[in-house]
Amino acid sequence: MKHIYFISDIHLSLVPGEAEMQKREKLLCFLDSITQPGASLYILGDLFDFWFEWHHVIPKYWWDILFKFRQMKEAGMELHFVTGNHDFYTGRFLEESVGITCWTDAAVFEAGGKTFFAAHGDGLARKDRGYRFLKRVIRNKGSIFLFKNFIPADWGMQLAKWTSHTSRELKQIDQAAWSEEYFRFAEGKFAEGFDVVLLGHVHLPMIREKKGHVYVNCGDWLSHCSYAEYDGAHVHLRVWE
Repeated sequence: MKHIYFISDIHLSLVPGEAEMQKREKLLCFLDSITQPGASLYILGDLFDFWFEWHHVIPKYWWDILFKFRQMKEAGMELHFVTGNHDFYTGRFLEESVGITCWTDAAVFEAGGKTFFAAHGDGLARKDRGYRFLKRVIRNKGSIFLFKNFIPADWGMQLAKWTSHTSRELKQIDQAAWSEEYFRFAEGKFAEGFDVVLLGHVHLPMIREKKGHVYVNCGDWLSHCSYAEYDGAHVHLRVWE
């Protein structure tokens, strides 16, 4: 069986800089290393700091990464993208032009005799109540319609730069406490029959097993460069050096 890879929370930035370029170089090297016919890559949310597709406009900032994804698709890989809280709206571009299958909530699939549940994980923690309300507002079809049709793309991207920078400065979470809550969520999924649960969002890599079931948090590519790999028999949590 071909390998399945999982990454999350890359947060490709709208603002260029030395740290951003180093992160992209590492990511491109990693993507090169896993490209093989029949393999699969699941991106579990927050690939971008902001993503929104207008009718005739898409953001230009990440062309190098999108081009690499297209090359991977043409090489025979399966690409999947579960949107996160920074990936506001995916239209048809990623699926039709890049070749990425997009999921809005969770990817559920079977491989190697195991059932997988893979999601970003935003809104799961009890203290994330404010975001859960905000998510209902910004993911509402009416809000998307208004933003797409009445906010010029350049204005929208400037707004995204400001909100992304602000949210990153203000967001302080108890990673250890949230990670425990995420594991309890995974236990609920185990009870539903899933063998492997993979999440992101917390930016803290973790792998835990319970009675033959496996929970993995993929971590992030801001500080850990971590990812998960399923080799057909076992799930591993790895760090890209």
